[in-house]
Amino acid sequence: MIPTNRLQIFNQGIGTGDCVVYWMISARRTRWNHGLQHAIDLANERDLPLVVVEALAISHQWANDRSHTFVIQGMMDNKKAFEDSPITYVPYVETKPHEARGLLEKWIEHASVLVIDEFPVYTPRRIKEIAVSIGKCEVHAVDSNGFISLRQNREFTTAYSLRRHLHKTIIEHMSQFPTPNPLALAQNLPSFDYSKAIQIFKESDTPITPYEFIWRICEIEDVGIGALSVLEIDHSVPPVQHTKGGSTAATKQWNEFFKERLSDYTEHRNQPELNGSSGMSPYLHFGHISPHQILHEIFQKYDWDISQIIPPDNGRRSGWWGLPQYIESFLDQVIVWRDLGFIHCSLVQNHHEFASIPQWAQKTLKEHENDPRPYVYSFEEFENAETHDELWNAAQMQLRTDGMIHNYLRMLWGKKILEWTPTPEIAMEYMVALNDKWALDGRDPNTYTGIGWVLGKFDRGWTERPVYGKIRCMTTDSTKRKYKTKKYIETYSVSPSSQQTLFSNAAVNSTSITYERRK
Repeated sequence: MIPTNRLQIFNQGIGTGDCVVYWMISARRTRWNHGLQHAIDLANERDLPLVVVEALAISHQWANDRSHTFVIQGMMDNKKAFEDSPITYVPYVETKPHEARGLLEKWIEHASVLVIDEFPVYTPRRIKEIAVSIGKCEVHAVDSNGFISLRQNREFTTAYSLRRHLHKTIIEHMSQFPTPNPLALAQNLPSFDYSKAIQIFKESDTPITPYEFIWRICEIEDVGIGALSVLEIDHSVPPVQHTKGGSTAATKQWNEFFKERLSDYTEHRNQPELNGSSGMSPYLHFGHISPHQILHEIFQKYDWDISQIIPPDNGRRSGWWGLPQYIESFLDQVIVWRDLGFIHCSLVQNHHEFASIPQWAQKTLKEHENDPRPYVYSFEEFENAETHDELWNAAQMQLRTDGMIHNYLRMLWGKKILEWTPTPEIAMEYMVALNDKWALDGRDPNTYTGIGWVLGKFDRGWTERPVYGKIRCMTTDSTKRKYKTKKYIETYSVSPSSQQTLFSNAAVNSTSITYERRK
């Protein structure tokens, strides 16, 4: 059974269907998945077949070739994983706007219970709300997001405050790991008659997504682009050719970082010309890998348990876990900063808006709103990397090319947008839009709160200065003094079509601050 604080039940007692349906929309994996585990538990209890529908919608502002390719590559992995189980797996790619709602409603009509991923932002949040509002069967929303569950009954205003909470509640969180391989629990489930699935698609006037379509998109390049062209999505944002989606790629990326680069994490993660980041952010965002898997493998390798914790439990960033510093630095990112974003966004619905910034930060930014800006750029100039600053332009070109910005430069990228826009409200809108459109890990709680951090969220006041007020300032000159950037600038100072990535396995962001938005 999954922990009760990771489960919300709606429309209790409603539903007389002949199957359990798991609507997979954010935890897109078959391992270490609370949602899949819960769906299998329900199917076993009720002696009903389980149908997993992995749906990909186009009815949102930022649907494009880049994110679609990444998700669909994951569908290919999931199809293979489900083949040897009695579970019926149905990958579905929406072809017309709002088509998926009718399909969801029809599956709900045929379900005894619908299990759905709980994800606190953007389209997955709205889909869960729609599923509940249909009201024709019991809906179980399952939180498979982070090490710390969403429901902590309070908000945390700083990373320090969440660390203090973590230090006092670590036993609870260590007991909430999901089953590594939930498919092993499904071996005795009854099978589902696939002709019923075909009938449900017909009843909702929705085309079944053919396997060949998924296969073609996974080919990327011309074959994949041609297949994607039939969808009503943004085709101006191309797939990242050197970064493949899916659980197989996620595991490969994690293993490479874990075995070869984690030991250098503390020293290398902020260096633009060193491959110091984990590259796990897009895989965590799309649910192709679980943070619980990552943490389990770290704890297992270092033979760690809570007896190794070093008191006092005072919220300090390092020295508490009783692990090497590079491990503790990584844990602070993958647990504290990541879960801080998820918990915040689950409680603050306007997390992507300027109004969600702390009052002190709003006040100081408004007091300096009329300060002269050294430069002011339009959204198009930012998007096309047409500023006077070669390092900022390179960071923006990396976003367009790799679907990421280097860990440290991402913060500088945001600070300069704040400095070069007429108002802080416009700065936030620009950051959110640029990241949501181009980043592989866009539209994620971690990236929304990262943008908020640029404007003072989860931070404190600093020395007052023009434009920034008391918000922390970052400059290009100081960045160039601290870190080598020449090779980085050279790499990302050409057009995307002729550009090479700086690292051969440049998967994407580490698990720390990132930027994003919802409309």
